Amino acid sequence: MDTTIDISRSSEARVLATLALLLAAQAATAQERSYTRVERELDALMAIWPGDYDNREQLQTDSDQGRKSVETGAHLRVHSQVRRVDLPAIGPHVLYVEEYRDNDPQRIFRQRIYVLSADEKAQAIRLELGFLKDGKKLLGAHKDPSKLAGLTREGISILAGCELLIRRDSDVFEGRMAPKACVFGETGRKRYSDYQLRVRPGQFEFRDRTLDAATDAVLEQAADFGWNLLRRARPFVCMIDVPRQPGGPPVVTQHYAEVHDQGGTFAFKHPDGRDMVMTLRNFWSYEMRRDTFVVVVQQGNEQGPTLVYGWGAPGSDRIGVNPGYLRVQCDLDTAENRELQQRLRPTS
Repeated sequence: MDTTIDISRSSEARVLATLALLLAAQAATAQERSYTRVERELDALMAIWPGDYDNREQLQTDSDQGRKSVETGAHLRVHSQVRRVDLPAIGPHVLYVEEYRDNDPQRIFRQRIYVLSADEKAQAIRLELGFLKDGKKLLGAHKDPSKLAGLTREGISILAGCELLIRRDSDVFEGRMAPKACVFGETGRKRYSDYQLRVRPGQFEFRDRTLDAATDAVLEQAADFGWNLLRRARPFVCMIDVPRQPGGPPVVTQHYAEVHDQGGTFAFKHPDGRDMVMTLRNFWSYEMRRDTFVVVVQQGNEQGPTLVYGWGAPGSDRIGVNPGYLRVQCDLDTAENRELQQRLRPTS
């Protein structure tokens, strides 16, 4: 039996099939739509915003200038935790936001779902503020996104008029509410919110106030409606070593602490009975005109006397001190550094 013709026909069939696939791929590519400028800016914002932010150093500036409390014009101490979450039932671009005040994770300041989209008519990014109907059950979702599994639009309330339009200016994204649009309250006591935000690489800023809908009188605001300037915080894992016996070297790891570098703290009791607190900061040095990465241990609390401190360059991935009765080692929080720390004191 002569198979030459059969092989030729088989090869021809394969070639034709390959050409058909190539033509289909080219057709699909030709049909791909191009992204608009607003869509690309939305993609950029979703890339730079998620993270942790804190304004500890802004409060230091307030204090240096005589503003010691909110009552005397100081800003609020706010820690903001922003996470991108996968909630297709709500939208393709969703953020979970959980913020707390006064360095106390239990003192929740704001908990929201942000739904972002490209508004081609307004030529801006539209941000809808979603208020969680059962927020208490979802606290901590920035660390455990599974808490949000199954969340739909029925689980959030979006107030009409309270959305922000965000526009980009150089590397800054700035969002504002429409004037007198976010109105709430009982009849005869109507109020409106004026919430504004800015996002830029490494920094998140916001300010807000509440005004009387009839008279525009300011009802609530902090720091004269000044911007709260929150720097991006980096997470560190810290080993706190103490002596095995009084007077001995610090060779036993008493604590493995998770602390961020924008004023994060960890309180503990030393075996000698003293209460101590360790803090990581990026402190502005007026004399050297630069930021300095600092670790400090104080007795009692952050207002107590300094026991020991050490410093390094901003952006350093490690820092520590060892005054003899205590050893503190802080490393940037990575899986590798956590493993290395655990191997350093395997008998602790």
